[in-house]
Amino acid sequence: MDSSNEQKPPCVCRRMRSKGTPGVRYDSAVDWETGFVSTATFWCVATGGSVGPDDDQVHPHICGEARLCFRAPAEEAEGSRVLD
Repeated sequence: MDSSNEQKPPCVCRRMRSKGTPGVRYDSAVDWETGFVSTATFWCVATGGSVGPDDDQVHPHICGEARLCFRAPAEEAEGSRVLD
């Protein structure tokens, strides 16, 4: 299978957090696939709640580049995610 044809999942805002997601640390940045975990809860670190700064719901499949409050994931030199 040619990996160049595989699409990368969409970026998720770096200000989103989750709990109840297996394998995800409490303070870790959330990725798009986490949105398929039915027991996970999500919140925005900018508001501290389940609603983002734009008054829309917080979820990995919603908190993407189209939202005005979106913050792209930042990478440190060694490849670990920077949390804000």
